[in-house]
Amino acid sequence: MEKIAENIFTYEYSTKIMPGVHFPVSSSFIELENNRLMVISPGPFEQKMIQEIIAKYSTVYCVAPNALHYKHLKSFNDLFPKIDIYGPSALTKKQPWLSEKILSLDSLNEKLKGHILFFPILGNSFLDETVFYCRQSKSLIVTDLFFNMKDPMPLGRKWILSLVGARNKIAQSKLVKSSIKDKEAYVRSVKPLSELDCQRIIVGHGHIVEGATETKKALEVIGAV
Repeated sequence: MEKIAENIFTYEYSTKIMPGVHFPVSSSFIELENNRLMVISPGPFEQKMIQEIIAKYSTVYCVAPNALHYKHLKSFNDLFPKIDIYGPSALTKKQPWLSEKILSLDSLNEKLKGHILFFPILGNSFLDETVFYCRQSKSLIVTDLFFNMKDPMPLGRKWILSLVGARNKIAQSKLVKSSIKDKEAYVRSVKPLSELDCQRIIVGHGHIVEGATETKKALEVIGAV
């Protein structure tokens, strides 16, 4: 676990994308008022560690931030069946067990108003991502909206990132770009990100983007600036 800001820490692990290719992945933990915790994109947590963390909080929200990050939801739910899971409805097609479990991100947005801002990224049903802004730490949390993976890295990762145009730079993958079907809706949904007082961007894959200059560069990449 790594502390990123006063109320945010992350857990990084590696996941297999295809044979010979692994990506780093970050799960984010946001501590909220009234002894609450928001877990974004849960990973393959060591059981004792995650049980000790969860036990510290009176209320925990588990969040699937998009339609692609669901691999470890089942194991998290098996450990903590009473914790509510929030995410896009598209996940039920990939994980049928979620059909009676998953709650809408809109409903969580209502509960966390004033603490976390929710920004659904429109025009891309393949990704169906929501990004989150933590007011307290002035941190933006994105998952697959863009990458920030840099050398040194294994050969397989170099190859795939070069293929999708995202090696050694802040970049949106060609796969995400090509899956944007309504560009007007997409631009409309990312533009408000440029108005945030953002000190850092925590990405789902790669290095944290720190400082006003770099965060602006990242927002330019996704068309928000």
